Amino acid sequence: MEIKDAVAVVTGGASGLGLATTKALLDEGAKVVILDLPTSDGEAVAKGLGERARFAAADVCDEDAV
Repeated sequence: MEIKDAVAVVTGGASGLGLATTKALLDEGAKVVILDLPTSDGEAVAKGLGERARFAAADVCDEDAV
């Protein structure tokens, strides 16, 4: 599958398996939005991953937040 320049949203992307998925997508050339809790380290993680990573704070258990 070709994902170069595609945009992916990874829920829980600031740590654990979500972070591993985020890194794998970035390695393949995708742009990634890390969707994680406001209390996560998502902002710092996104900055550390480079210009193709962005962070959006949201709780996926709260429909209004997503």
